[in-house]
Amino acid sequence: MTAPAPAPHPPAAPGHRLAHPQAANDLLMYRLNRLIAVAGSLVVRLCEGGYGITRREWGLMMMLAQHPGMPPAELAQRLGLDRARTSRAITSLLTKKLITRDAMPGDRRQAQLSLTAAGQAVHDELFPQVKALNQELLAGLGPEAVAGLDQALADMQRRAEALVATRTDVPRTYRLRGGRHVD
Repeated sequence: MTAPAPAPHPPAAPGHRLAHPQAANDLLMYRLNRLIAVAGSLVVRLCEGGYGITRREWGLMMMLAQHPGMPPAELAQRLGLDRARTSRAITSLLTKKLITRDAMPGDRRQAQLSLTAAGQAVHDELFPQVKALNQELLAGLGPEAVAGLDQALADMQRRAEALVATRTDVPRTYRLRGGRHVD
């Protein structure tokens, strides 16, 4: 006589995997990173293949289209990039003549960045294409789900910023010195 098969587990409630992760595929940040890796590859192909710019350079150009005259440090802060990577992207965009760097009056060490006419033209061609990709991602969701996602992303962004500001127990990275910080 064989033992009866175990009863199947009832399906988990929506959100259960995120709230109670058991594996990498259940972790919010892992899943968001995978989404960005997959969908973002299309943006990389558009940027690099179609316009000869990197995704990071595209991010700078989008921000400068919205906020012309932004200083490099503020640009880095708004994009969540370190200053060294931002500086390399700025140098590349200057070389490609897609942005200008003008010294600020009164302090020649400070600069304001703006798109050139060529940079604005790239932005104006590329933005609708990237916008369409984003809209295609959302097309499978209803209006209520899109509104809920928008609110959830805003709430999580605020929470992430608060965590970064208050979690002093998490070790810092020291990449320039080969990785982990050791006192």
